[in-house]
Amino acid sequence: MRDREVTNAIRVLAEAQHGVVSTRQLLEDGISEDAIRSRVEGRFLIPLHRGAFALGHKRLTREGRWMAAVLACGPGAALSHFSAGHLWNVCGSYGPVEVLRRSGGATHEGLRLHQTRRLELYEVTLEKGIPVTSVERTLLDLAGRMDAKRIERALVQADKSGSLSWPALARILVKRRGRRGAGRLKRIAAEVDPRAIETLSVTEVDFLALWRDTGLPPPAVNVLLEGHLVDFLWPQQKVVVETDSWAFHGDRPTFERDRQTDVDLVAAGYDVHRATYKMLEREPDRFIANVCRALRTRTASSFRAASPET
Repeated sequence: MRDREVTNAIRVLAEAQHGVVSTRQLLEDGISEDAIRSRVEGRFLIPLHRGAFALGHKRLTREGRWMAAVLACGPGAALSHFSAGHLWNVCGSYGPVEVLRRSGGATHEGLRLHQTRRLELYEVTLEKGIPVTSVERTLLDLAGRMDAKRIERALVQADKSGSLSWPALARILVKRRGRRGAGRLKRIAAEVDPRAIETLSVTEVDFLALWRDTGLPPPAVNVLLEGHLVDFLWPQQKVVVETDSWAFHGDRPTFERDRQTDVDLVAAGYDVHRATYKMLEREPDRFIANVCRALRTRTASSFRAASPET
């Protein structure tokens, strides 16, 4: 190819891959090693990892960094673990980009590599053009490194987003039984409250998980009541629980709106309980006990009111 054609071919490939390319791809496209070397020396291609380059600069998006990491690890590699969870929006990721590949191959400084003897086709997909472990395989990989609460949050988020296939998850759990975290993921998946997919925040998911352990009747979730959307409601007892996460309640207008909600609901005869993330994290038993007490008190009051006078 002519020099201009080479430059254009590199640019087209990089633009389709979040601004990054690999040596292997360029060679497969008929670009010579000399042509690649000259563009590295001229700073047209900026080395990121061994065999992976950015086009012209290192100011990459998060997706560009993920793509470069996968390309550096060779054919069949896929974004995995917490990096994959971040891409699927089921958890955050910190530290080095994590990549899963079949056993063998060079190491790469700055990446966290995971190796496996086999990686089935149904365990890898493309998301935003990036090879990544499927949601189901990602959840399995994370289950070995997360506690039960975080696994439940990830399951609920994946279900809410529509990216999770429950049959596919069951298939992987059967195929990968014995893997670290597989038993825990299977148990939590079986316990996840179907109402959890109706929740709006992590704090709401945590409350439902805690409430399930009480054995008491479950609440209705996200109900319009007296002109306000409330998180949880026991309509017969007229008990309301609001879970205040910072993401949804961390500004002055929302604070004022929450106080008005309480005033309106109390005036209408409802017993309102508010819990913050820290309350459910540090002293969940105390808050749950208060709600249980309110339900029992109001149930008893309703029973006495309904009983005929003797």
